[in-house]
Amino acid sequence: MISRLPDRSAFIFLGLFVCSTAMAADAAHEWLMKINHAASALDYEGIFVYQHDKQLETMQIFHKVENNSSRERLMSLNGAPREIVRDANEVRCYWPDKNSVMVEYRKAEGKAFPSILPERLQDLDEYYTLTLGNTERITGRVAQLVIIKPTDQYRYGYRLWADVDSGLLLKADLLDNQDAVLEQFMFTQVNIGAKIPASALAPGMTGKSMVWYREDGDTRNVSDKPGWSASQLPKGFRLSAHMTRRLPMRKQPVEHLVYTDGLAAVSVFIEKQEKGVKPFMQGPSRMGAVHAMSAQSGDYQITTVGEVPAATVAFIGGSVSPVK
Repeated sequence: MISRLPDRSAFIFLGLFVCSTAMAADAAHEWLMKINHAASALDYEGIFVYQHDKQLETMQIFHKVENNSSRERLMSLNGAPREIVRDANEVRCYWPDKNSVMVEYRKAEGKAFPSILPERLQDLDEYYTLTLGNTERITGRVAQLVIIKPTDQYRYGYRLWADVDSGLLLKADLLDNQDAVLEQFMFTQVNIGAKIPASALAPGMTGKSMVWYREDGDTRNVSDKPGWSASQLPKGFRLSAHMTRRLPMRKQPVEHLVYTDGLAAVSVFIEKQEKGVKPFMQGPSRMGAVHAMSAQSGDYQITTVGEVPAATVAFIGGSVSPVK
């Protein structure tokens, strides 16, 4: 039997389909760029909810950009009282119920709502499919839906709703491989372009009577080659940062590796165990969309953690070994 060659109309249809798909991806890219710009360039204040593991947290946020640098303050409005103050250099967490303040230098992979996207958006194309959805109303504003769908089981998907006027991210869903919502952030009130006074960015507590825990110096820019590495990575993941850190409440320096595909990030912490001290965790664990795995390798404890599926943490963490 001789198969009939496709006629000219079939080729035209295929061409139009490919063209429309590319245009849809380009449009989604433009919206992601708009979201990125808004998160770093706008002043705003508002209240958002964070839902995970059947828990609902409510946070108030003040965000101000001055001299091309962002500062923000977050306060919990329910549950245990806490405040988080961020600037370009450090993150301070105030825990009055624990009588403590924890100070850490900016994490290499640190991203937080509503600034959750990477700078290099073109890196996403090979491992995620980007499309636009419909417009909807979020907190009384018209929002454009952007859908980010992974091409394999090693990453989560996203649904992002951006304010049509400003581009600010108003709502974000983190999705598993069956499109079930693992986490959700959503503004319930927002004032975009608000004048943020300096007093709104100052912590509500002085911390004078609290115990302060700090990293022992900024060791983020360590140029030495890693002493440890992961020998197997999902496609698209690469080593994006390496540092040696002296973390709060840790006596031994911790080697920290960050692997990312441009959107998802996995951290690996390698710490030499002190004699007679039990590891703080062993085996796999989960909190919301964050999976972690800890294991012993000789005298060292290796902890792998990331907002990725459990398979990703196991795949990367199970291959970490000393560099020969």
